[in-house]
Amino acid sequence: MINYREHHYIDIEKYNNCVQRNAQKIPYALSWYLDSVCEQWDCLVLNDYDAVWPLPFRRKLGIKYFYRPFAIQQLGVFSKQNLSEEQIMAFQQKISENCRFADLYLNENQVVNPLSSKWEVREQTNLVLKLKRSYQDVYKGFNSNLKRKLKKHQQTNFDLFESDGPKVLIDLFNENKGQQLKLSSEYYRSLEKAMFQLLHRGLAKVFTIYGGPNQLLAGVFFIEYQGRSIFLFSALSPMGKDLDAMTYLINEYLIYNSERLEELDFEGSQQPGLARFYASFGAEARHYNYLKYNDLPWPISLLK
Repeated sequence: MINYREHHYIDIEKYNNCVQRNAQKIPYALSWYLDSVCEQWDCLVLNDYDAVWPLPFRRKLGIKYFYRPFAIQQLGVFSKQNLSEEQIMAFQQKISENCRFADLYLNENQVVNPLSSKWEVREQTNLVLKLKRSYQDVYKGFNSNLKRKLKKHQQTNFDLFESDGPKVLIDLFNENKGQQLKLSSEYYRSLEKAMFQLLHRGLAKVFTIYGGPNQLLAGVFFIEYQGRSIFLFSALSPMGKDLDAMTYLINEYLIYNSERLEELDFEGSQQPGLARFYASFGAEARHYNYLKYNDLPWPISLLK
């Protein structure tokens, strides 16, 4: 039986145990992570927490809707064992019974189907580099252009640090790309809160590159969870872009961690340029689904 549990009725210990046993090894659904990036979330629960589907939600014009918060790529069902197609459909039905609109991104290998014209399913692409092997073996998978860039870096004086905090990255991003994207203050607050939670629990690392005294060029925040490294957030200065500092930084991270970790998840990109950049390291495409449910009244349904 699948039940809808409001947040204050969720058994957090059983819930987290189920998420941690999921085969996909992604931390976005852990209760403390969700608490960091969204104000409200409930959950669908199968039997005695054999499977869970966390559902961040908001209300607008009195209408409840499910959405994907900042700093989360995938959610969907997290289960202790594989679920049948009928069970997944039952989860979808429960979603439709508890909201008028849902904008959801599912985890890898979760197959869903549109149950009616109110449902829409679209495939999304992620890029993941297999590790747990020597750096020399990983390097063989780099494309020729990336290898040429790395040879040029041998003549460049970069300084690599692992001691900077999240705010250093966020400020660098906001000063550059952030001015173009005009992201909300809520985005930065949620992101910084999640980063500090991850660092406090020993589940993340911050790598930064400097090109001289106080000349920050690039930085990346990596989640490290159950052998999976996730490229959660990055920042790059104009000079860092000109010097290909991000290429150097990722390569250095792989030198230190390629044998220790199982894979590096670049979190994909729907931007062709970024996708090509991640693929140049030998990352392979994996797919996950975007699921949309729209039962809003007319004419609000047209706006959404």
